[in-house]
Order: sequence, then structure tokens, then C-alpha cells
Amino acid sequence: MSLKLTPLSTAIFTCLVATSSATHANTTLLSPVIITADLREETEQNLPASIEVTTQAELQDQGALHFDDILLKTANVNVSGQSSRARHIQIRGIGQRDKYTGAPNSSVGFAIDDMDFSGIAMAANLFDVKQVEVLKGPQNIRFGQSAIAGLINIETNAPTPYPEGMVEATVGEDNLRELGFMSSGAFSTKKNAPQYRVALFKHNSDGFRRNATLDRNDTNARDEQMFRAKLRFFPKQDTKIDVALLHSDLNNGYDAWSRDNSFTTYSNQPGKDTQLSNAVSIKATSTANPNVQFIAKTSLVNSDMLYSYDEDWTSASSGTYLNKKHRRTLSQELRWISTPQSRISDQTDWLFGLYASKLDERNQTEYWGNSDSDFTLVKTAAFTQFDYHLSKKSTLTFGLRGEQNSSDFSNSANENYSPEEALWGANLTYRYIYSPVYTAFAGITKGYKAGGFNAGQPSGTAEQYLQYDAETLINYEIGLKSHHPALGLKTNITAFYMDRIDPQFDGYTYDPSSFTSWVFYTENFDSAKNYGIEADFNWQVNNNFAAYGSLGLLQTSVSGTPLNSAFTVDGREQAHAPAYQINLGATYRANNGLYAQADITALDQFYFDNVHDAKSKDYRVINARVGYEAKDYELYLWAKNLTDETYATRGYHFDFNAPWTNPSTYVRLGDPRQFGITSRVYF
Repeated sequence: MSLKLTPLSTAIFTCLVATSSATHANTTLLSPVIITADLREETEQNLPASIEVTTQAELQDQGALHFDDILLKTANVNVSGQSSRARHIQIRGIGQRDKYTGAPNSSVGFAIDDMDFSGIAMAANLFDVKQVEVLKGPQNIRFGQSAIAGLINIETNAPTPYPEGMVEATVGEDNLRELGFMSSGAFSTKKNAPQYRVALFKHNSDGFRRNATLDRNDTNARDEQMFRAKLRFFPKQDTKIDVALLHSDLNNGYDAWSRDNSFTTYSNQPGKDTQLSNAVSIKATSTANPNVQFIAKTSLVNSDMLYSYDEDWTSASSGTYLNKKHRRTLSQELRWISTPQSRISDQTDWLFGLYASKLDERNQTEYWGNSDSDFTLVKTAAFTQFDYHLSKKSTLTFGLRGEQNSSDFSNSANENYSPEEALWGANLTYRYIYSPVYTAFAGITKGYKAGGFNAGQPSGTAEQYLQYDAETLINYEIGLKSHHPALGLKTNITAFYMDRIDPQFDGYTYDPSSFTSWVFYTENFDSAKNYGIEADFNWQVNNNFAAYGSLGLLQTSVSGTPLNSAFTVDGREQAHAPAYQINLGATYRANNGLYAQADITALDQFYFDNVHDAKSKDYRVINARVGYEAKDYELYLWAKNLTDETYATRGYHFDFNAPWTNPSTYVRLGDPRQFGITSRVYF
């Protein structure tokens, strides 16, 4: 598809790159945002990378209480609607769309308070969250081989030395009920007394589907609860210890597919999509040595998941697909960061780090038979970064990471794999700070993703189906960031070109010789290209009115022949890679407390997979809120998908019946229109 700018996208693009010479006397200054996902904490303005940050104020303005709520508003970020909450995410067209092989190999890193949730991001509740950072392009230097496409980092609010609290309640259509509570403060009034913060959140809704077979409206329901706690200790004047605890329990139904592509389902065995996660992270920061800041991060994530669905989506049979998954991830990172006193030759900042992790995953799958598998992945890595200050305005940054991956897989079908692989990535970035207003950067990054294997293939499957090679990605970027305090305006624009060597793509095919008939696998194509533009702005026009927006333009192509050789994708666009993605919104706060907000999100059409030509349709979703805000309480009436747009988030193209020669396209629909009321009380 040729990339064309619509009048709307042209207007947004103009706003992003142009500034006005006029000044506003009553401007609200936009505060600097510190990025915690970087190896060395840096302001958003000076970070030489494409990043989009959503702060707590912006999350509350938009009523975002799960990462689902802002995902598609983020430029060049898409999701596969293969689960009850976002789990399979794509950035710049790269990322998995499903996972059936029992050996996780994520392309998009996902972290919550230093806890690794890559590939299992359903726990991404946004209640009482400080900010969401989405770094686009390969982030292997920062996060290792799980982040060849990008990194999503959620930082929740830290404890406070003063008491504060908040209660939030929501009711709405679809039998929506939400209740949140937050409390923060210090354990005593003594100096450097330990601090705490706790947050609880409960969500219930019916899921927007009616099951005609069972005469029920709740077979796709969501039943979710979350508890978070943060503790901060000051054992010494120069030492700080932060402990984060997370309990997330999602007990959701999964009955989202219908043969007539509607919100009415006909299954007699509706599925489940559950995730019970208990996680902890401990971060110790010491400045006892004036020449080195030392940071140690330890995390443990323990998750139990169940994923099932009616295998024919009707009452014709009682067959189901069911997968029980247990995943445990333990990680340790040590980081030594230079101080101004320990610069090399008084010009070069440095850091050095060591990383180790162990992931254990056990799968039990029932689908026309039973199969069990055990998977272990051990990763060790060393990384370093040097920031050479050519002048007060210009900095040249070099980063390098070497990583060793050792995995072991076995299953009840006597399949055994134990690959080991050494991988490395690097980046070279030049940053120039023209003034406090403008920062420009350009860089090249080598990203990587480990190879792997395809378990569960039919007996006698050719070797090319059983294993796939590592992917290498060379990313070129150039960007310009601006922060105009007098205008209350921030802008970011980045152009990128990604050259993918041996790119990994997931695929599936129907094989009558297979016991389960459907075969899912990952394969390498010869090469792929992903290039485009990402831009966003945030403009506090005056004390009452603010506008914001983002624009993603993306072109992709792939070269090679799929293992499913009956289909050709050579030269075609990649799957789940819309050519444009636009979000534009505004908020208005009157002096008397009245509030109004609205935003529109628009996505171009995209292919669902690389094994057929079925595509989504382009669509637009409008959200709106009106309300009243006082000092200690707020009340809002809101609408999601105000125009009741019908759109697809995932699609398949196949035939349910033998001889499987008359396929149809089946889509998973996004949520329809919903109205609700939210109240918030501060104390």
C-alpha cells in the first residue's frame, strides 16, 4: 500500500513540527519527565530515542485503567486480540500475534516496576500509575533479547513522606463495576522514616457478548482484581531500598469469536482466559562511593494462566482447546554508574552492568488429546555504555551488550531441544542540544532476537519446520525533540528505517496428518523492511485548554516464501502493520470546575497474518468525557467508542469443514459503545 497523508494526518503532522512565535501569558508549564527504563535516568527531552510517555494526569484525563485503554492511541503500536486483555503486542509491525508452542520468545519487552511481564502483559492495570513509557525500536541494550521491537515500561507511583489517599468508583453499561483505593505516607514522623504506598483495584463487567446457545450475557466477562504495595527504606543516609509487590488476579471468560462475525456467540463450551500473578522486585541504590552509583535489582514473577476456547465456536461438538501454563521468572541485575567525579578524562560518563535470569515454564495442553511440556531459559548478559561529551551541547553514546541464552525443552511427545546461543547488540547515537528548547539525535542500533524451535509438529515434519534462526535488526533513527516553556508545548518526531535479516514470523497451516490438524510455528523469511515516522505533541494552550496527539506512519515489506508454500507474501506488507495510526485529543477545564475531554483514534487497514490475504478495515474510535472537578472530588460522565464503530482486532481465514477448500474470514471485534460514570475522592 502506498503511504498517503489524509487531511487529518497532514494537520496533525504540521502541528508536530511547527511552532508559533506567539506567547501565552497564562501558560501551564509542562514539567520534565524522567525516563526510568533507560540505563541512566534521563529526561524525555534529552533521551536520544523514540519514546512516547503517558503520565498519570493524562491517564486520568482519558479514563485509562488498563494498558488496553491507551495501546492503540500510541503511534505504531498494535495488538492482536487473541486474549481477553492485551498480551500479544506489536511495535512498528514487529511482534507475536499468538503463542501455541510452549516456548516463549517475546519481541516486545514489558516491565512493571522492574518486574518482567514480557508476553504476559494482562497484569498491566493502570490505576495509581505514575507513567507509561513506550520505547520504540530495538531496546536490546536496555532490556536484552526480549525487546527487539521495543520496550513498554510501567512505573507505578512511589511512596510519599506525607499522607495522601484516594478512592475511585465507576459504574457503566455492560454491567461495569470498578472500585479503586490508594493510600500513601510514612510510618512515622521521624526523618528518613520508612514510607509506604498501597493500591487496590477491582473490575467486573459482562464482556459485550450474548451467548445464544446458553442464553447468557457473561460468557466473555472480566473479573479482575489487583493489589500493589510499595515500601521505601533509608537504612543509611546514602542508601535507598525500594520494594514493590504485585498481586494480580484476572479470572476472565473468553467467548469472543462467532462464525457470523457478530457480538452473538454460539459456543456450548465457552472458554476462559485467566492470569494469577504474584511478583516482587527489590531495588537498592547506593551512593556511598562518591565515584560510583551502585544499583542492584532483583525480581521474581510467578504466574499461573489458563487459556481455553470452544474449538468450533458452536454447539455442534464438545471439543475445546485448553492450555494451563505456569511461568516463573527470576532475574538479577547489578549496575555501576559513574558520577561527575569519576568521568574518564573529565569527558566520558560510563556504566557497566551484569544481568542474569531464569525462566521456567510448564504447559499442559488438552486438544483432541493431552500433551505436557517443560521449558527452561537461562540468560546471562554483560552490558556497558559510554557517553562521550564532545562539547557542552553534543554527546556521542556507545552501548554494547553481550548475551548468552541456554534453553532446555522436553514434552510428552518425546521432543527434546537444548539450543545455546550467544548474541550481541550495540548502538551508536549522537545527540546535540541546540538550546533548552531543541534536542536532536541520530543513531544506529543492532538489535537481536534468539532463534528457537517449533514443538508439537506432526511426525516426519521436515527440519525446516522444526527450528528457526536468530533474527538481526539494524535500526537507523533521526529525531528532533522540542520543549517550549513559554508556549506550554512539547513535540517529538522521529524517522526510522529498520533492516531485518532472517526476520521471524509466526504462521499456521492445516495439516490433516497432524493429530490436532492445526500446526502453529515460527519461521524465518529472507529479509524484511520496516520504516516510517513517529511523532507526538502535548500543548497546554492556556490555563484552561490543552491539546495532544500522535501520528505513526509505517511502511513494511517482506521477502521470502512461507513454509506454507501454497501462499506467497513476497513484497507484501507485513501483518498487523497499519500504514497510519492517529490519535488526536483535547481537554478543557473551566475556572468553575467544569471539565470536558474528547479524543479520536484512527487506524489504517492491515493484514491479519502472513499466511493469507484477509485484512481488517480502517476505522475510527471516538471517546469523550464531561464532568466536574473540585479540590477534593471529581465526577465524570464518559463514553467509549461514542459512534459505536465496528472494527476488528484479530482475524483468521480458514474453513471449518472438510475438504477445507472454501475458507472464510473470521474476525474478533473490538468493544462496542459504552457509557459510564466515574467518581474520585481525595483525602
